[in-house]
Amino acid sequence: MWIVYSVILHIVLLGSIFVIYFRSPVITGLQPQPALTLQAPAKRLVLFVTDGLRAESFFHNQCQHIPHLKQLILKVDNGLVGVSHTRVPTESRPGHIALIAGLYEDPSAVTRGWKENPIEFDTVFNRSSKTYAWGAHDVLHIFSRLTKDDEKRLLFDSYSHELDFSGKEKTYELDQWVFQRVKKLLARKSQELQHEQKVIFFLHLLGLDTAGHVHKPGSELFVENLLYTQEGVTKMYELFENVFKDGQTAYVLTSDHGMTNAGSHGAGDKYETETPFFIWGAGVNAQPNKAKEQYQLNANTYHPLYRMEQAQMAPLMSALLGIATPMNNFGTLPSEFLNTSMEYKYQAAYNNALQLVEQYMGLLKQHQRGWLAAYMPKYASNITAKLEYIEKQATLKSFSKALEGSNELMQAALQGIDYYFGYYRWPLLMATTATFVGFLAHLLSLLLDTRMPKRPLRVSSGNRLLVLGLGLVVLSFCILQKLALVISFYLLVPVVVWYYFITSQKASLRLNLNVREVLLLLACAELLVYTFFERRAISMGFLLFSIYEKLHKEAFRNKAKFVLGLFTSIVLAIFPLLPPSVGYSNNALLYLGIFLTVLRSMLVKSAIGFRDKTVVFTALANACLCIYMHSQQYGIYLISQIISWAFLVYVMASVLIRPLEVSLKQRLEKMIFLLTSLYCLFCTSYEAVFILLLITELISLVELEKFAFNLGSKSSPAQLTLSFRYAFVMILYTFFSFFGTGNIASISSFDPNIIRCFLTTFSPFVIMILVIVKLIIPLLLIMSSIFALSPFAVSNEKNIFICLLMLCDVMGLNFLFLVKNQGSWLEIGSSISHFVIMQVTTVILALFVYLSKYLLKIPKRNEN
Repeated sequence: MWIVYSVILHIVLLGSIFVIYFRSPVITGLQPQPALTLQAPAKRLVLFVTDGLRAESFFHNQCQHIPHLKQLILKVDNGLVGVSHTRVPTESRPGHIALIAGLYEDPSAVTRGWKENPIEFDTVFNRSSKTYAWGAHDVLHIFSRLTKDDEKRLLFDSYSHELDFSGKEKTYELDQWVFQRVKKLLARKSQELQHEQKVIFFLHLLGLDTAGHVHKPGSELFVENLLYTQEGVTKMYELFENVFKDGQTAYVLTSDHGMTNAGSHGAGDKYETETPFFIWGAGVNAQPNKAKEQYQLNANTYHPLYRMEQAQMAPLMSALLGIATPMNNFGTLPSEFLNTSMEYKYQAAYNNALQLVEQYMGLLKQHQRGWLAAYMPKYASNITAKLEYIEKQATLKSFSKALEGSNELMQAALQGIDYYFGYYRWPLLMATTATFVGFLAHLLSLLLDTRMPKRPLRVSSGNRLLVLGLGLVVLSFCILQKLALVISFYLLVPVVVWYYFITSQKASLRLNLNVREVLLLLACAELLVYTFFERRAISMGFLLFSIYEKLHKEAFRNKAKFVLGLFTSIVLAIFPLLPPSVGYSNNALLYLGIFLTVLRSMLVKSAIGFRDKTVVFTALANACLCIYMHSQQYGIYLISQIISWAFLVYVMASVLIRPLEVSLKQRLEKMIFLLTSLYCLFCTSYEAVFILLLITELISLVELEKFAFNLGSKSSPAQLTLSFRYAFVMILYTFFSFFGTGNIASISSFDPNIIRCFLTTFSPFVIMILVIVKLIIPLLLIMSSIFALSPFAVSNEKNIFICLLMLCDVMGLNFLFLVKNQGSWLEIGSSISHFVIMQVTTVILALFVYLSKYLLKIPKRNEN
């Protein structure tokens, strides 16, 4: 029962950081601001979003890969070029919402796969009189929640693309489709469009994102796509200028996110968070101010380089068209980018400020609903005074001062919004900490209970009444203050945890607590915490642990094994020092991994059936063919994909079939042979070599631990020490299997090439399943190796798992306080990933302990 309790509690804790640090940015019940009364500088705006284009590719080597755009930059006299800074996660959906709605995505959208809007939000499309959009369905669908009125105003034309990973199709054909549709519209409705105002044309260009995933940025095929797209954008500009000759068209070229050299995005790398922008046309100021940076166009030509946040694009586009700022926008207008009168700049900035004040007042009203609000701290707001000052300066026609006041008002409103968004942050943080501590105390009680003689412990009724009294106080506060249910829930969780601990406690923590064991637990946990911030540190920790174990148990028993094991440990310690395997391809290393997989099956002292070997060798030969075909961009044969899928099904079925006539060792070797062979199909470089060496090293370590168990199996302190050691081994090898091939601390992306043997078109659900299969194979092998070879692990499973939970929770408590919602986007994204990983790891390891025992058919006690 305590296992179920543990899993449920960690699932609850998983959501705590989103309540503590992150809340939905969409404030409901707002009223839109009116459109600007002055004549806007632009009647229409053309928005080009080159999906996946990073700033480095745009500015590379004096902009050599964008020759047509370079000439356009030199030609127009009012163009602004610079870098837009995005937020984590650097994905298409959050990036487009930031550009078009001015808000950074609600984290709860993750649970819907970034496909649906958990809460509807306002956009520049909704504020425009009409919007025409072309592109991928996945992106346009975000903004296509249409009412009957919207159906006439928002005209979207999309394709449901199937992204081809084989490399045989030209990725720029996706952009070609968009350009052709725009040409047809302008040819068909040019006269009608002449009289329309406040119109947006949105061109979503997916080709570069596809090329980056398939071919990687910097490759010849990526550059080929970039050359085509930038020329197409230039031709689109010329077409619009020929159709609309009034000089009242504004143009914005930017990207939703960047991309790493590995062809991935989602995390906070500089290449992912820095995207280019080029803004020109009606209403754009040529030289807003002296930029601190420059970029080079030619040998002797330097232009100023400007910077802005991605969310600022929405209020800027609104100002160019004279429409109201979207209701849910958090961006601030860069008014210096406007080439308009000072009065117009003031009016646009004031409209933006009022929109932010509306959101601030919405949060304030929610807070003031509580009956205790009058007695609680308040944000020291001078917003009313600022509003009066701005209106006074506008009445006096002092628009420069009114503009300055509007900018100050925007900042004050944003600070107030942040204040009330995080109003209950510290109480929630303390409550979650109390939950962690209470559960750790419960685990310690369970652990000590296994060591002490069974005797009833009288639970003090005073302790129970104290906890219930505190719970009643917290519940009363939540009701009186009318707190949201989710906030009330997390404030009350520690009351339940502590009450459960007090009523279920069977051993005295005060009398039996071993300080040395606690310090050992903390030291191990802190060592693993540090590896999340420095991936290479796990190499040193793994090497020191491995050498200590070998010196301690084997150095004087078998020198040959000691030298061989030491060599293996040193080689393994090198892998976390290598570049992450995500996006890194090396066919030579991959072929080496396949060869070692086959070689190991011939060397191990375990009879692997002829049928298994035949199937595996056929599948691996087919994998080699797929690798070669993909590297030469020939595409993958359908029969090769069928063979790969058939092998996946065969491995799963074979692992589930558990013949009882063979020993545990033989069952384990069969699992290793089949699963490592399947793992080879998902590899792109050195991963297969690493996993084979890691499992070999783990098996030798477990064999050594069996000797230690025989020496001290009857000693209760020795059992507990060994339980901690096994728990540490499980979590160390688990994280080492992740960090050895990549940086799991920033879960965000994957290389689509890992599924090339199975799939060549984009299917998110299937791809995610295959990615998960690749991730869980090492975990299953680690747990199976331990429980198949260690009698101690089987007979002391409960103690080991309790120690494992304690390690994970100490680490999780560290990461709870290290979560950041301010600072660089890299820090924010990584801090979230760290905490999520620890909570998920706890649940996953619990699952795989029982899964490995089931697959090996290990009874509750030692079979020997």
